[in-house]
Amino acid sequence: MAERHVTGDRISAFLDDELSEERALSVTRHLADCHQCLEELEQLRATRDALRALPSVTPPVLARGLDRGERRRRQLVRRLRVAAIAALLPVALVSAAYVAGGVDGDVAPSTELFLVEHVSRTGGGPVPAPIGADER
Repeated sequence: MAERHVTGDRISAFLDDELSEERALSVTRHLADCHQCLEELEQLRATRDALRALPSVTPPVLARGLDRGERRRRQLVRRLRVAAIAALLPVALVSAAYVAGGVDGDVAPSTELFLVEHVSRTGGGPVPAPIGADER
């Protein structure tokens, strides 16, 4: 068994025929004596073959043909839309609560409600005449 093992990068380059003849011959000699490196080569070959056997994936229609700059621009536009919605949502909610809070759009309590509360708190104290009532 050899003293130094072949590195993973060199085994990968050997598998892909990317080494010079001299280095490939050196790796071949090492693999003849080193079962550990030979096992790593076989595992790498099996992994490569399994990846090649996977079906190809077609990108979605929207992403096809877009360059990197166009994708970034679209992402920025999406983020800006989300930020605008997040900023306007509280304003819309407060406005809706304001409109829904009153009776027929009135925000101030009615005079009758005020008078009833006044009588209940003062124990029947003086009550002014209703507004618009004819004085006799």
